[in-house]
Amino acid sequence: MFSIIIPIYNKAPHLDRTITSVLNQKFEEWELILVDDGSTDGSYEKAKSYPDGRIQLFSRTEPGPGGYAARNLGITKAKYEWVAFLDADDEWLDNHLSTFKELIDRQPKAKIIATSWTDNFEQSKAGRFFPNAYNLKHITKGIHEITLPIFLQNSINGAPPFWTGAVGFRADLLREIEGFPEGRCKRGGDVDTWLRAIYYGKLAIWSPELTVIYHRDSVNMVTKSQKFELGCEFATVARLAENATDKKIVRLLYQFLNARVVSRWLQTLRVGQQPESLWGKVKWKFLTKKGVVITFFSFLPSRLTKNLYRLTSKGKYD
Repeated sequence: MFSIIIPIYNKAPHLDRTITSVLNQKFEEWELILVDDGSTDGSYEKAKSYPDGRIQLFSRTEPGPGGYAARNLGITKAKYEWVAFLDADDEWLDNHLSTFKELIDRQPKAKIIATSWTDNFEQSKAGRFFPNAYNLKHITKGIHEITLPIFLQNSINGAPPFWTGAVGFRADLLREIEGFPEGRCKRGGDVDTWLRAIYYGKLAIWSPELTVIYHRDSVNMVTKSQKFELGCEFATVARLAENATDKKIVRLLYQFLNARVVSRWLQTLRVGQQPESLWGKVKWKFLTKKGVVITFFSFLPSRLTKNLYRLTSKGKYD
């Protein structure tokens, strides 16, 4: 059985879509934990209106960055062995939990389960859908296991296998790693949690089944408003690398960190902000050729940087 956690902060326009996608699951053995994070747009009242007895609603008075504190509250309330997450503006297809159940039956030793997702850019009436990069690269393998090196290498190559709405964990693993990094950062907390989970949980099982839709054109998105910051992973990687005895893992950890910092810098630039240069924020020893180019790119004057970025990214999603 699954404990499903949805943090809510000013997502009223999307909440029906998200909660309905849980109610429509073919696999019906679940509880839904809604945690309102101090919404002011009527989200709490809307969340309260659902009569299903499997739904619990909790509230916090002050919003926490990234919903990390809200998710941690949900974890403390979870009563089942497995925990799944869904953001309040995304949706599950009706086979999501049944696919999770198949993965658990297939590999009972795994502490992490994951499916595939598709990005939806609602720039036309029908929307435009893009399966995630890990799915595109590995779909022919079918269901397979993911270890720490596989997670790190694919994340470095821009094809992370996990994403918030498409991953589930044993509740005891989440509690062992102390959940999400509330109070430590405003961005990167999800990936920081996945990293600690696969580092200590060691084994995940993944399915190419597309079961989640990530809606990128939603209201109140963190990725569109937060300024550049190093993120939670900076301290986590340093700690894990210090404890690691395998030099290959240490190298992959720092390459992973560089990839995350560079990616966050590009994301900040893409939404129209001008982040400071990457000088002193990346580990030069572990930079890829692409990372070196982007790092030097970050030294350019802001106007020139934005123009070059627009030219190099033109047509990316066409």
